[in-house]
Amino acid sequence: MNAKRLPRRLLATAGILLACAAAVFLLLWLNPNRVYTYQAQTASAAQAAETCPFALITRQEFQLAAELLANENVTAFYPNPGEVAPPAHELPVGLVDASVLQIDGQDVRVTDLSVIGLVVYVDYSTPVPDDRTPCSRCILAISHDGTITKTSSLYENGEAVYTVDNTDNTDFIIGRSSRDLLYFLHD
Repeated sequence: MNAKRLPRRLLATAGILLACAAAVFLLLWLNPNRVYTYQAQTASAAQAAETCPFALITRQEFQLAAELLANENVTAFYPNPGEVAPPAHELPVGLVDASVLQIDGQDVRVTDLSVIGLVVYVDYSTPVPDDRTPCSRCILAISHDGTITKTSSLYENGEAVYTVDNTDNTDFIIGRSSRDLLYFLHD
């Protein structure tokens, strides 16, 4: 009789352990403190374009950068020489012709145009039906010396998954965000 109870006890114990593991996983997954890890690596232009098809700086974006650097309504907000921690200046997004910008063949909405220090930022994204989080987003950072850095992001379920940083179509960094359920175990 004792031999018949042993498999049942083992089966019951295994079931209880499985239920506990499932409960712990659900608690970690539903935890409102969502922590993400970010891993980045240098890449070639081909790898960057494969990860994010709109990561390369287009001719229209180079032209837009030149126009903004030549526009006195924009450069008037550059800080005075020696000014420490200059304030950010938001400019009307109408200064940017959104029709010259596209993300992966789609029209975009310019959401921000600002000058911070000696850099002009143009933030634009593909509109989505709920107007909360874009499907794709780009930020052009146009330095006063003409250097352009384009940060391109792909979103899934409202969260940026892949990010590609591209400086003048010569240097590329691919980054990937992933949720870390066991963040509390790390240093």
